[in-house]
Amino acid sequence: MRRLYTMIRAGVAVAALFGAAGACAQMTAPASANATANPPASAPASARTASAAFGLPDIPLRGLPTGRPVKKQTLTPAQFTTLLQQASPALLQLAGTPKCTVSIYSVGYNTIGGRHEPTTAATAVMVPSGSGAGCSDTHSVVLIAHGTSVDRNYDLSSLTGDINGQNEGLSSAAIFAAQGMTVVIPNYAGYAGSSLNYAPFLDADQQSADMIDALRAARLSLPVVLRDSVLGKLFITGYSQGGYVAMATLRAMQRLPLEFHPIAAATGSGPYALSDLIDREIDGAPSALAPLLFDLVVNSWQQSYGNIYRQPTDTFATQYAASAPGLFPGTVPQNTLFAQNVIPQNALFQTGSMPPPDLSNPDTKVVVQAGFAPQNFFLSTNFREQLAADVAANPCSNATTGQHIANCTPTTGLRQDALRNDLLDFKPDVPLQMCGAHSDSLVYFFNTQIAAQFFQQEGVPASKLNVIDVDPGTAAPSGPFAALQAGFVAARASEAAQLGNSPGAALELAEDVHTLAAPFCVIGARSFFQSFR
Repeated sequence: MRRLYTMIRAGVAVAALFGAAGACAQMTAPASANATANPPASAPASARTASAAFGLPDIPLRGLPTGRPVKKQTLTPAQFTTLLQQASPALLQLAGTPKCTVSIYSVGYNTIGGRHEPTTAATAVMVPSGSGAGCSDTHSVVLIAHGTSVDRNYDLSSLTGDINGQNEGLSSAAIFAAQGMTVVIPNYAGYAGSSLNYAPFLDADQQSADMIDALRAARLSLPVVLRDSVLGKLFITGYSQGGYVAMATLRAMQRLPLEFHPIAAATGSGPYALSDLIDREIDGAPSALAPLLFDLVVNSWQQSYGNIYRQPTDTFATQYAASAPGLFPGTVPQNTLFAQNVIPQNALFQTGSMPPPDLSNPDTKVVVQAGFAPQNFFLSTNFREQLAADVAANPCSNATTGQHIANCTPTTGLRQDALRNDLLDFKPDVPLQMCGAHSDSLVYFFNTQIAAQFFQQEGVPASKLNVIDVDPGTAAPSGPFAALQAGFVAARASEAAQLGNSPGAALELAEDVHTLAAPFCVIGARSFFQSFR
């Protein structure tokens, strides 16, 4: 597994895809490109509310910019085309030739951390302009939640990507901004431009607040974004962790109907039914990159709620307990950490611990097997046994359907936090498209199916709910999303040919399904948004 998530691993399949088918005082001129959008400091007193005067918690004016926007660069269509030809010809073919000039800004803003403490963060804002079709006048605004990165310095306003090769800044600019959509894509608190010393992860309240505050700050900092978000259409999207954050953001915006009016949302491969996913992993189905993902989520929830462990050895195996807290996000590439055994790449549980590996799904069997090892496993066996006993005594979802069991009362902190951050507690009021691949071994597609069934039960009509499986399995691509399926099939076949037939190759291919599906889900999201004329 070379990367946790990056947009372009499927370049060879692109041809198959297309062949198949008051205001604010901060609203000032941008600062120079070498200025700092958001210096790493706590929220200034001037940015705080008057709530402290009434004995309430002292919190920042959420969404207030911390300074002037910084213009990072402007790319004409010709310049952007040249950049894409050099950096990623596959992305150029997938996204299409840039039509618009794209100006990229970094905007710092006040927001909250996982404990609702005041902090700061930064967002990229990408504004199209020019004489091309759809480049001038009012644009739609796409609020994008990025996928998981373990790079502390990940900055979406820089088109160079992170230390592991992930580059959603470049792909978002190419797929959306260069085609005439204004893009707001936050780095998230805990990443570049943030004063927070940890990264909230799968924290629904915090991350949706972060997204909303980024959009608020973009509106206040750049009049063109205010115009576009008021007069144009607002869309929400994201893939992987970003799919989860996008769904959480939709839920949060529905609670603020006077301020936000999203037109539609498109999410990809997100762990929406988070409680069910965590329980399935505990019960013997560890996902691809499970140690890394569990490290992120345990440390996030421990920071937010403080209820998972008293000391790290309560949760992590002894050899990893000293380094696991605070390991991510960092500044060392994940493959280096795997090679040095700072954290195992696959093994979450000890061989022989119970329950045994769940090998019932042939698509994920090889990844589940790799999630167990006699040595160099990440989580304490005692911790896993406590969780498994809690799942057995206090089940929170139906073992067959995955739907919630009413009045579930888990006793362990990790499961309580998973239930707290589960997103199956609202009814989307706007058209929703959910995309993924049923052979995904990192975020199981069953999770998307659980969410879709729940939303249908809540009364979302079929006309407002699209579910796309880009993996047709052994069948030929068919139906309204046949082009997306054809692209995915070609991408997987190409990688399989490159990897060969070894057991290690089979494991890597299974791990990479999540990444291979990503570009086709994102293109599906763009097409979905473009249908709202």
